[in-house]
This record gives sequence, structure tokens and C-alpha cells, in this order.
Amino acid sequence: MVDPNNRIEGINRLIFEIAEGNFDYEIPRSGLDDEIDAIIVGINMLKEELKSSTVSKNYLESIYKGVVDMLFVVDKDYIIQSTNSVAADLLGIDKDQMTGKHFAFFTENFAKEHGKITVAIDKEKHINNVELQFKSKTGSIIPTIVSISQLYDNRSQENGILVVAKDITKEKQAQEELRKAKEFAESANVAKSRFLANMSHEIRTPLNGILGLSEVMLGEELLPTHRHYLEIIRSSGKNLTQLINDILDFSKIESGKLNLEIIPFNFQEVMKSNIHPYKFLAEQKGLSFHYHIDATIPKVVMGDPTRITQVILNLVGNAIKFTDDGLIDVSFLLTKSSAKEVVIKGVVRDTGIGVPEEKKKLIFESFTQADDTVTRKYGGTGLGLSIVKSLLQQMDGDISIESPADPGSKKGSSFTFTLKLKLPEHITKQESPTIKPETYTFDKHLKILIVDDNKINLLVAKKMLKKFGAEVTTADNGFQAIDLIKTSDDYDLIFMDIQMPEIDGYETTVEIRKLDFSKPIVALSANAYSDHIKNSLASGMNGHVQKPYNEKQLFDAVNKYVNVAQTPTS
Repeated sequence: MVDPNNRIEGINRLIFEIAEGNFDYEIPRSGLDDEIDAIIVGINMLKEELKSSTVSKNYLESIYKGVVDMLFVVDKDYIIQSTNSVAADLLGIDKDQMTGKHFAFFTENFAKEHGKITVAIDKEKHINNVELQFKSKTGSIIPTIVSISQLYDNRSQENGILVVAKDITKEKQAQEELRKAKEFAESANVAKSRFLANMSHEIRTPLNGILGLSEVMLGEELLPTHRHYLEIIRSSGKNLTQLINDILDFSKIESGKLNLEIIPFNFQEVMKSNIHPYKFLAEQKGLSFHYHIDATIPKVVMGDPTRITQVILNLVGNAIKFTDDGLIDVSFLLTKSSAKEVVIKGVVRDTGIGVPEEKKKLIFESFTQADDTVTRKYGGTGLGLSIVKSLLQQMDGDISIESPADPGSKKGSSFTFTLKLKLPEHITKQESPTIKPETYTFDKHLKILIVDDNKINLLVAKKMLKKFGAEVTTADNGFQAIDLIKTSDDYDLIFMDIQMPEIDGYETTVEIRKLDFSKPIVALSANAYSDHIKNSLASGMNGHVQKPYNEKQLFDAVNKYVNVAQTPTS
């Protein structure tokens, strides 16, 4: 017979061992299936539960110690049950001080995100990438990315919620630095654009006076010496204008705002008309000048004739500038042709100073020339070839250099470039080129109002327009122009400056249009950016003529908007 006292003593020992954490200690049942055996069975079941719970607890503790992120175990009401040392260290708060408190107490925006989190936990049992801001003991805010998951016990019953929070302070700081850098770059770019626009306006305005009056005077009877001086003034003014255009083009290319036209044009005619004057310049310098255009190149192609001409003339101009004796040779060869496009190879070859081997790649970079002595002797900004390369690449072409062009003499350079041009779908018969007259007259009486606060520019425009045969009225500010329209609105056209004090050209145009003036208003401005042209049109103007302008450009502007036939005069 089993002694009951020994069995009770065994139960006491089992309870003691369990209390000490020895969950492997066992006592057998007596087999009597009495009340004591039932107690033993019950204690053994409790022991297994405790054993399982302790293993889970130890496993969780090992995770707590190994994870570098903040961990929180909360109940369904988000009361903190436990947390790890990372959370305690990062927040500066002891684990015991966090246990038993609501999770929201240690965050800045949990209440705002609570609804979204609850829906996700109920439906998906987890949610990732929630941004929560934790509050440290010192009051500093710690940004985190949080993942939240439902926890289960060994019977698959919901048993709390696990919150894992990754500190993203460094990432946020990097984002902020990147944002500030972006804002700084944008503001610097705006400042640069504003500076370039103002510089362009301030330089173009007096240039217009210099070039305009030079052109007016060259049309008059002059002593040979005076004519020579005026031609020098006009040439210098054109060089300065080209410098301004180069700087503005470089800025547009750099910011990706240079737009190319795709229009039909006669390739041979455009090239001949633009290159031929350089033959005269080369011969004046004692150089031989030859150019050849492949006759198989289609007569009409699609592209931007202005920019293509800019490329060619830059290369030809450089060749003349850097060649003191010998020759300049320009050629265009058709290298590929299809029903939709052609590829043309252009070569500009000279016998000039050449480019050192180590400088060949550098010359296509901005503000770079082959040598500092080149800048001192020949001048220039070093922008030309950079713009040429950028323009060609934007037109799906490219450029390369070979120097010396003549290995025997070790002199000269040869620039080879490619142009890829579309062909028009329907080529219409080209009209024969007409010789443009050097002077112009209107074949009917016109009344034109010029509005400009610069007296020299008023004089230039007035002189040119009166020379064409127009009756000209001037106003040196916007208010005066508005008053003139109120008195009489029978002007055939108004030329409007943009940048004027008190009331600018845009506002003046708006006010004039309110007076039911429907005749053309054309901007006559030194503002050269596309935004200025858009603003001109938006204010009610019909077009835009950029300063400095010449007689032909001014006459063409009138003819475009008033439809005045041009008549050559001798």
C-alpha cells in the first residue's frame, strides 16, 4: 500500500522544484486515480505551461538583446508590457518606467496614426512603414519607421502586439540636407538667370543705340574715313552682341531650356548665304578660303537653320581667327540618306596654330581655350566650342578634332562634325532666292507709336522708321502712351519696350487693350529670354523684336504685322 504522507511530501518537492525553475523534475502517479493523483496531474500540466512560457520568454529576451531597433510588447490596449535596452537607451528612460504606461505617452503622433494601425492589425494582423515620432526624456524628437504585428501564445491565441521601431534620424538629416541643397541650387539658378537677364538687358540697351545709329549713319553720305570708323564700331558691336548671345545660349543649354526648331529650309542656300561673307573676311586677312557643298544633299531638309548656322559660323570664325597664313577649307558631304532622313558630314579645316594633344578634349569644355596665351592674343570666352558640341549633340550629331591637320607641317586643325536632319514628307518646289534690298521703304502711309524710356533707343527706332517712310510718334513712359491712345487710336502699330519705370510694357499693353485698341503691339525689348516673350504675348502683344536689331529686322516686323510690301531703294 502507498503511503499517503510520502505522496504529499513528493507533491511538496515537485512544487519546490518548479518554483526553482526545474521543470524537468517529475513524480509518478500512484495508479490509484484518487484525489492526490488528480493533484499531481494538475501540477504536471501547470509545470508544462510554465516551462513553455519560460522558453518563450527566454527566446524573446534573446531577440531583445540581439535587435538594434527599439522593441515594445504591448497589450491590445497598447499598454507597454516590456521593451528592450535599445529603446531605454535611445529614449533615455528606464525599462521599468515605461512598463505599464500607454505606448502613446512616448510618441508624438501615435494618436493620429492609431485608427489606421488598428484597422490594419484587425484585418491583416500587421502593418509596415508607419512613421512615428518618439519623444525622448530630454524632449528631443526621434523619427522612426515602425512595423507592428499581432503576437500569439502557444495555443494560437492573440497575446499582445509587437512594435519594432527603426531610428531614421540620420536618413531624415540626409533628406533635409538634400532638400536644403536642392533649394540652394534652385535659388542660385534663379539668381543666375535673373543676373543674366538683367545683364543682357543692360548691355543690349546701349548696344542697340550703338548699332542702330551706326547703321543709320552708314546709309548717309560720309567721308571714307568716317565710314571706315563706323564700320569698325558696327563690327565691334556685333562681336559684343555675339558674346552676350553665347553666354545666354550657354545658360539655356546648361539648364536644359534651349529649344530647337524643326522647320523646312534650303540647306545649300542657307549655308552659302551665311558662309560667303566669311570668304571676304578671310581674304582681307590674306587667307585662301574655299567651301564646297555636296550637290547630292537634298535641297530641302528639316531642322533648326539658325542653330546649324551658329555651329558652322562659330567653327569658320575660329578658323579665320586662329589662322595667320594659309587657307580655310569648308566642306559638306552627304554620308547617309534614307526616305526619312540624311546624315551630313561637315569639315572645317585650317592651317592655323592648331591644338596641343593634351588640350584636344578640354577645348569642348566651358570657359576653356587651348592656352592662356591664346586668350591674350586672340580673345574670346572659351564658350564657343562648348556651345557647338552641346548644340550638335542636341541635334543627334557630334564633333571631333584632328590636330595637326597636316602632319607634314605640324600645323592646323580639322574639325569634323555630323548633322542628322529629317526630310519633309512633301517637298514643294522652292522659289528662287531673291536679293534682299539694303534699304527699305513702305509703299503706304503708316502711323507708328514707339514707347521706350531710353532716349537713344527712341532715336534709333524713330530714325529707322522715318527712313522707311512712317509717321512716328514717341512716348518715353507707359502712362504717356496710354494718354496718347486715349486721345487718338489711329496708330497702325505700337512698338513697346518692356522694362520701364513706374509702369512696364506688360502693364501698359494691358491698359491699352482695355481701351479697345486692336492694332498690333510688338515688344521692342532687350529682354531675351523665352519667358519674356511668353509674358509679352500673354499681356496682349502680337510679337517680340529683340534689341539690338537692324533695319531689316525692324522693317520685317512692321511688314509681318501690318502687311506692308517692301520696296528696294537705291
